[in-house]
Amino acid sequence: MCRIFNMAALVSWFWSEKFWFPHGLSWEDLKNHDQSDIRLPQLNDMHWSIVVGVVFLVIRYLYEKLVVIPVGRYFGVKERRRVKVVPNIILEAAYQKYGLTVNDNVKVLVKQTDMSKREVEKWFLHRRQQDVPDSMQKFRECSWHFTFYLSSFIAGCVILWDKPWFWQTKYCWKGWPQLNVTLDIHLYYLIELGFYWSLVFTLITDHKRKDFIEMVVHHIVTILLIYFSWTINFIHVGTLVLLVHDAADYWMAAAKMAHYCKKHKLCEGFFVMFCIVWVISRLGLYPASYKWMVGIIKIILNLLFHKSLLKIQLIRKDKSNNMDDASDTDFESFQPEDL
Repeated sequence: MCRIFNMAALVSWFWSEKFWFPHGLSWEDLKNHDQSDIRLPQLNDMHWSIVVGVVFLVIRYLYEKLVVIPVGRYFGVKERRRVKVVPNIILEAAYQKYGLTVNDNVKVLVKQTDMSKREVEKWFLHRRQQDVPDSMQKFRECSWHFTFYLSSFIAGCVILWDKPWFWQTKYCWKGWPQLNVTLDIHLYYLIELGFYWSLVFTLITDHKRKDFIEMVVHHIVTILLIYFSWTINFIHVGTLVLLVHDAADYWMAAAKMAHYCKKHKLCEGFFVMFCIVWVISRLGLYPASYKWMVGIIKIILNLLFHKSLLKIQLIRKDKSNNMDDASDTDFESFQPEDL
């Protein structure tokens, strides 16, 4: 009885209005009222996100079968023919327990299964191959991530382009908690949340990464944060966070796709773009301001533009020297600002 009381007190303290709200506001201010024209976000609005996650699984399956696999084969992505392993409870238990060191126990397993040493070794070889994804499987996963993140980023830009908080972040909080939820913002949140539900569903079927536990924690925390920002009506800043995080992810996915296609130069180019976008979005735009980000972009573009002009001038001078023509331009005194 005492434990129940302590738990109730802890819950009451955690959801205390004094903790979550400034003076004069309460949870009642986040509820919809019939006499109000403002539609506030409610927790049950996001229940359909699980269904959206299941729909994403179907879309992903069809997309990979009809588009990704043919494209991967065209670019020479390697596929490994998988041999179906005959289920064996004893060998499976040994594989789960010993992993790659199971060879030290082969003689014992031979006696337990009435199989030859060669048959046991062959079973473990095929069983290991099931846990090691081939390049095509990785290419399929990266292609799906690339398609979603790029589509989501473009859709987010279109949705937020005419929103005042997209250009001035002070409008993220102006009028809170009475921030009206429009249909496009609702769908944007629903699709993003549904995608992360689909990632949770596919953690078992996708190849098990070394950072499996970290990815599980990442997806669950992301889902909780999306739910939280929706429930507390932090939707304005929430949409910006979703957009900023999607801005860099598809560049990394594209770099991985190019790597599996053996396009190393393209892979390096995509990775450089990922680094640039990541630094601008995560270290500049997200914690700072839009004006700061625009200034950084201008500096980068000026550097790239000036470098290109210098290269063009070098090419022109080389051609001029080869033809023994007098050059009208003294390259050594050339400055990019002269153009």
